[in-house]
Amino acid sequence: MLALVLALFGVAEAQDHSPVVLGMTAGFSGPTRSMAVELYRGALACLESRSVLSAPGLRKVVLQAADDGYEPGPAIENTVRFLTRDKALALFSQLGTPTVSRVLPVLRAYADQGARLFFPVTGLEASRTAPYVRYVYNLRASYRQEIDALVGAFVARGATRVAICHQADAFGRSGWDGARRALSRRNLPLCGEATFARIATVADDMAAQAKVLSACNPQAILLVGPAPACAAAIRDFRQAGLDAAIGVVSFAGGELLLRQLAAEGARLGVDLEHDVLFSQVVPDWRDDTLPAAHDYRQALADLGDRQPPPGGWDTPASQAGSSVGFEGYLNARLFLAVLDAMADPDDRQGLDAAAAAIDQIDIGIGRPVTLTGPNHQALDMVYLNTAKDGRLVPLTASLAVAETED
Repeated sequence: MLALVLALFGVAEAQDHSPVVLGMTAGFSGPTRSMAVELYRGALACLESRSVLSAPGLRKVVLQAADDGYEPGPAIENTVRFLTRDKALALFSQLGTPTVSRVLPVLRAYADQGARLFFPVTGLEASRTAPYVRYVYNLRASYRQEIDALVGAFVARGATRVAICHQADAFGRSGWDGARRALSRRNLPLCGEATFARIATVADDMAAQAKVLSACNPQAILLVGPAPACAAAIRDFRQAGLDAAIGVVSFAGGELLLRQLAAEGARLGVDLEHDVLFSQVVPDWRDDTLPAAHDYRQALADLGDRQPPPGGWDTPASQAGSSVGFEGYLNARLFLAVLDAMADPDDRQGLDAAAAAIDQIDIGIGRPVTLTGPNHQALDMVYLNTAKDGRLVPLTASLAVAETED
């Protein structure tokens, strides 16, 4: 399938066979460690798959990873190093709103050198609007779209009292803003709000947050954070008697959160996956009707247990696949199409023209994608899931298309 994607642009024989470098900064330590590893492995599985490595004329792509601990300062340092010393063609799949939001001004500062960020893993609105959208290309839907879909699902089941618990930073405020907008469109207020620290782990006590939210007797709770904090919150909400439906956005990691909920549930002897709703920004990686899903699973199996970077961070790697890993795979798959459309793969100045050239391309997910829209976003889809026996299952047979706001 990927060979067909590449063939759409008539691959030209490369004049210089030196590798193309992509720079990826992510929290390979700290609360996003598991997510960063899954994302990296998904992308690497694509870039080093047999179909890619054997494609005639396609330059080898090296994914250079650096740890930022999910903190803005190191993310900025890594980004500058990628653009200057390492001569990366592009920045790729940077992970997280608090880090990406601080990297956006760096992109503008290096705009005259063609600095571009492809497919960050964040629903941050600033990467989709002026002045920064010109430097960023997105695959995934925004947090506004994800939260609108979650709120729509809550309201459809009769909820009128919706609360939010979010990370106390740019990520959390982005979620809060999306919740306020989604509820306002339905003439509903936020009934309660609580926050937690960016460094929160599954070992943290969220009883105080549960007490704050209990005061408004919510029927549904939006939870905006990575897997460790979300697992702690769901555990302590249920322990405190909060039986509201809980909705988590894609940054909770889908299967990554389910694994932590299963571990906590087993420890306590309770079912923690009940009535949790997951919004996802890529389709089901187990769906055999999607060529990309089949290719991802095969490429991941071929990759084995390789870690980022080779010989580097000691993080257990799951070879089972995940929504996060599939997003990394699709990010790489779409970037390869951009790379293939470049007249000169060594010249960053050609990235915009190449991105514009891949209009309505099939990357194997059942619908064409394009990067030519005003928000440089390939997908507007939000896929709603629930959990059953430790697996994500579709909420309905149809896909939820979230509405957007200017």
